[in-house]
Amino acid sequence: MNKKGEIKKMFLQIWEEREHVSELSGKPLFYPNHSQWHWQFAHILGKQAYPKYKHRKENIMLMLPEEHEKQESFPIFMERKQELIEKYYRNE
Repeated sequence: MNKKGEIKKMFLQIWEEREHVSELSGKPLFYPNHSQWHWQFAHILGKQAYPKYKHRKENIMLMLPEEHEKQESFPIFMERKQELIEKYYRNE
């Protein structure tokens, strides 16, 4: 499976495991047939800066596309980011 296929598979797993609401605002998310569906999966730790966490579900938050653009203004996002940074550097 190519990298895009792996990421899509991970997104579908996350979709099945979590509520279909933004983890930032609680607003309903778009369903998989929507053109912006994949924009609702935001990496908490950047893919290039933290490559080991690129394909970890715990590094993905569900949010609306407009929230994705300002994710760092949400305290819950910043809390999760700090937790993951600490975990990353403990090599977990």
